[in-house]
Formats: sequence, structure tokens, C-alpha cells
Amino acid sequence: MSRFLLAVVAACLGLVAIVALSAWYLERANLVRVAVARDSDDHQLMMAAASVMAREHEGVRFRLVLTDGSAKAAAALENGSADMAVVRTDIDMPRQGQTVAILQKSAVVILAPAGAGLTHMSDLRGRRIGIVVTHPGGMANARLLDILLNHYDASDGVEKISLTMNEVAAALTERRVDALVVVGVPSSGPLNDLVAGVGNAGTGGAVFIPVLEARALARLFPTFEPIEIPRGAFGGAMPRPANDVPTIGVSTRLVAHTKLAESTVADVARVLFTKRPLIAAMTPLANRMEAPATDKGSPLPVHPGAAAYLDGEEETFLEKYSDFIYIGAMLLSILASAAAALASRLSATKHARSEELMKLLLEHLAVARTASSAEHLDELEHEADVILGQALEAGTLRHLDTHRVTALGLAIDQLRLAIRDRRAQLERSEGSRPVPRYLAG
Repeated sequence: MSRFLLAVVAACLGLVAIVALSAWYLERANLVRVAVARDSDDHQLMMAAASVMAREHEGVRFRLVLTDGSAKAAAALENGSADMAVVRTDIDMPRQGQTVAILQKSAVVILAPAGAGLTHMSDLRGRRIGIVVTHPGGMANARLLDILLNHYDASDGVEKISLTMNEVAAALTERRVDALVVVGVPSSGPLNDLVAGVGNAGTGGAVFIPVLEARALARLFPTFEPIEIPRGAFGGAMPRPANDVPTIGVSTRLVAHTKLAESTVADVARVLFTKRPLIAAMTPLANRMEAPATDKGSPLPVHPGAAAYLDGEEETFLEKYSDFIYIGAMLLSILASAAAALASRLSATKHARSEELMKLLLEHLAVARTASSAEHLDELEHEADVILGQALEAGTLRHLDTHRVTALGLAIDQLRLAIRDRRAQLERSEGSRPVPRYLAG
């Protein structure tokens, strides 16, 4: 029985260990695979975020999956080789992707040298337009230009020429292009240099061609959004541009697979926004991050996990794992009750045995006081030894309280005392018996 009790205790301890290990498993660092275009600004940002997560011992960690451009990153999310991806919304927004964070917003900047006679989108008809190729790829920028030209019926006779940032200056000097289209963050270093180069190629600075119907285009193409290039965004002695310029914008987003756990996505969103100063210390690109709007009707939906964090509805540990805690506590309670019942049963068995021995001692005590012979007393004394031996061998005394042990010892002592007294009485009776007449002198 004692071994069985030990087994029950061991089972209880094992259950406690299982609950503890389950809690550790649920709260261990989650490894999230993030697909991102290699050698891009987004790659640099994700590396900084991964470094901060590891250094701060966060519950979520990034493992970067490097791809050749935003479209490949989106494909990695779709085919399951990544859990999250960094994508530009107009390139290839994955169907299974939902927004976690807006990493940056880029504006479509359309420029022409002063004196070229280009001030409106319709003026681009029949012109040579240089499309500045920036990572993640010039094809996306070319498709974007086609949408704009078609909207303004200005696509006839347009010659599109792909250019890298290093080729822009020569193309402007040699008059191989009449205008430029670039997608980037206003006031960023590379765009500042490009705007200055366009200004130097003409007389009177660069001309910014507005997209006045940006709101209408955003309604037609949900991946676009209306944006304004603020006055003086590109610096200069004379503000560049001289006035706010409306245009369309695209966003680069960190998106998560729809099936990725909400708690994991919430952890990622929390780290990106609460640890942004640490990430920005490694790369200023982190300062461009924005929280997405959590409107349910948005054409680019936010992942429920990110929305829960941003709306302050993220579940606590107890809320997330209350069912596990409740079930574990219930099982522990059941096992504890079973152990207590077993211990009580074992104790009752030992007590019952002690009562039997006590009853037998009292019966022998009554018999000892009226025993008629020394032989009978010898038998009773032997019985007392047997009872004591049974109590010791069965371990009865170890499971009894002090009062019961004292009572049992007192009963044995009284039996031995009664046997001794009765033996003395019998010996005196034998000594005082009258001598037979035939022996008298």
C-alpha cells in the first residue's frame, strides 16, 4: 500500500511537471520566418528587428528568408516557405497575407526639367520617360506608370526607358529622356540627389507633375492611396517642390499568413512598435514605420493578432491559457483527492488492525486474572509476545498517533503485570496448602 501511495505522489509531481512544461512550451520563443528582398532597405530593417528581438530576449524571433524582390517574397508566403513577408502593395499583395505593420509609404514622383514644357500628366503623351529602377524592381514601376498614362489617355507614343540611379544624370545630360518616374520616400537621400540632378539639367529647377486624380485612382486600385509631397520635402535654397504636390502612393508592408497564430502576430507587432527606438538606433528606417488602420472594411485587411494589439484587446497569459490552467488544476485536485482518500483508507486499515490487537489484549487481560495454572499463564505471556511481534512486523505502530501507541503499550504492560500477579498468587496458594495426614508425623 505504501508503494502505491508513493506512486500516486509521483504521478502528482509528474502532472505538475507536465503543466510546467506545457506553460514553457506555450510561452517559448516563437521562430517566425520572414521573406524579404535581399540587399534592400527592408532587408536592413528586418535584420535590425531580428537583432533587437534576440538581444532583448523577446518571446518571438525572426529568421529571414531572402528572396529576389517583393514578388518572390509574396510567393514565399503563399507557398508556405515563410510565415511573414515584406511586400510592396502594388507589386504582388499575397491573397493569404494580412497586414502587421506599414514599414514605409512611398510616393510616385514624376519629374521633368524646367523648360521641357511638361506640367500635367497629359503632357507626357509621346514623350520619352525614364523609369528609375529601384529595388525591388523596375517592372513594378513600369506597370504603375502604365496605369497612370492609361487613366489620362496619355499612353500613345510614349517611350519607356529603364534607368538605374547611376544612369539618371547621363540620361538627362544627353537628353535621352524628357521626364522621370521614381517611387520612393520623399526627403530620403537618394531622392534628394535625383531631384537636384533633374533641376541641374534644366533652367529653373525640377518641375513636379501632379497626379490630381489620386483619390479617384485609389478607389479604382485599392493598392494605391492618395498622398501629398509636402512643400520643401527635397530641401534646397528654393523649396522643392514650391507647393504641395498631390500624387499616388504605395506602401511597403509586413504581412502575415492568415493562419499564423494571433498571439504570435500580436507579439511581432508589440516588439516592432514598443522597441522601435532600439531598432531605429540600428537603422533610421524604423522611424518610417506606421500602425495600420484597423477598420474592418479596409481593402488591405489587418491581421486579427495585430489588430488586437493595436486596439488594446490583446489577451493576457491567463486569458490565453485559462482552459489549460483550469484543466490542470482540476486534474491536480482529482489526484490530490484520490491520494488523500487512499491515505485515509490506509490509515483506517492500520487503525482497525490496532483496535483488533487492543481488543485481544483486553480479552487476555481478563483471562490472566482468573487463570488456574502456571501453564495457562505461560500461554498468555506467549500470546502477548505474539501480539507485540504482529504490531511491529505489520508496521502498525508507525501509522498510529501517540495516544494509540501509548494505549497499546499500556495494554501489553497491564497484561504482563496481570500475568505476574496471578503467577505469584498461584505460587502462594501452592505454598499454603495443608499437609496430608498420612505425611504428618
